[in-house]
Amino acid sequence: MKYKRYALSELAIIKYGKNQKKVLSEDGNIPIYGTGGLMGYATTALYDKPSVLIGRKGTIGKVKYVEHPFWTVDTLFYTIINTDIVIPKYLYYVMSLIDLNNYNEGTTIPSLRTETLNRLKFDIPSIEEQKIALSCLNPIDEKIELNNAINNNLEQQAKALYKN
Repeated sequence: MKYKRYALSELAIIKYGKNQKKVLSEDGNIPIYGTGGLMGYATTALYDKPSVLIGRKGTIGKVKYVEHPFWTVDTLFYTIINTDIVIPKYLYYVMSLIDLNNYNEGTTIPSLRTETLNRLKFDIPSIEEQKIALSCLNPIDEKIELNNAINNNLEQQAKALYKN
């Protein structure tokens, strides 16, 4: 594979999440994400294309990939990905290889800044080569998700049995 080196700023625009109070709704079906995971549901999306979510404050060590419309709170960045250069899921995988805790700029609360993230460098192959890599990685991810769902179901069953 032939790679070209890109700064993250060339691969994606990093955007700030927003306060969720005005969109939080029991009737919502659009997930609201914070650095700790799912926080609730909204009736309005902040963004509706595939994106890599990056912790800004608090939990900053992991990235999350979303394909569906979503809302992120102000402690979580989302990305508008340059799909001419990189497939969103591929960007997620390469960003997952970095321990973002190493770029912590907070003193008390772990924090990341867009300026720091934008300078991160990634070696990216052609779109065709990305598709080949994803054809191997996606089935593994799907199997992991299925196993996690099975484990969660078994855990719920065990809890239900112990209650009785």
